[in-house]
Amino acid sequence: MPACTIHVDNPSFYGATRVDYPLPFLRVMGSSGLFEAWRVVRASTLSWFYDGVGGNFDYWPEGIDGPMWSEQSPFGNVALCADTDRIYHRIGSIGDGNVELPQMSAAAEIHPDGEGNWIILENGEVRASYPSHFIRFSVLWKAEVRATESRPGNLTLDRIMAIFTSDLRHRRVDFEIPSNPSTDTAWILLLQRIYAPPAVTLDR
Repeated sequence: MPACTIHVDNPSFYGATRVDYPLPFLRVMGSSGLFEAWRVVRASTLSWFYDGVGGNFDYWPEGIDGPMWSEQSPFGNVALCADTDRIYHRIGSIGDGNVELPQMSAAAEIHPDGEGNWIILENGEVRASYPSHFIRFSVLWKAEVRATESRPGNLTLDRIMAIFTSDLRHRRVDFEIPSNPSTDTAWILLLQRIYAPPAVTLDR
């Protein structure tokens, strides 16, 4: 597998989570920096099982313009703990980069074959078979970190919109308030243009 996209995990806020709002809306709330008082701070603890080539955990603790750090195999019986909602990170490339990837879609499934191997199935067809030592198996556990100091009351959509519109007016951005801002594509694209960082495509 090639290295995945450099990213931060999807944020959550008190009163605004993926239960109530679509992920693109939550992501732009996170990248805007306007809702840090309501951000749910989470400790993400990650471990993985893989002794092959690559499979590193790459991260940028000083921001995407800073140096990349990397935790490498063999990893053993330990775990990493970080705020991956705010630290840029990725899984590095796994295995031999010259091997042709199997033809499959997001509907493909991985199953043990009962003989110590793993097979990728799609529509009843075996697309690939791998011995166990080729597989990188990761475990991610997240815990909410609660601060002792007080915080504002939970966010509502009206409060979110009041914060966004106040800041957009301060920036002298022309906009129209949509009837359903959490799902309005044009509105979310406007917020992404103003607040979201450009896509990270560097490979280092």
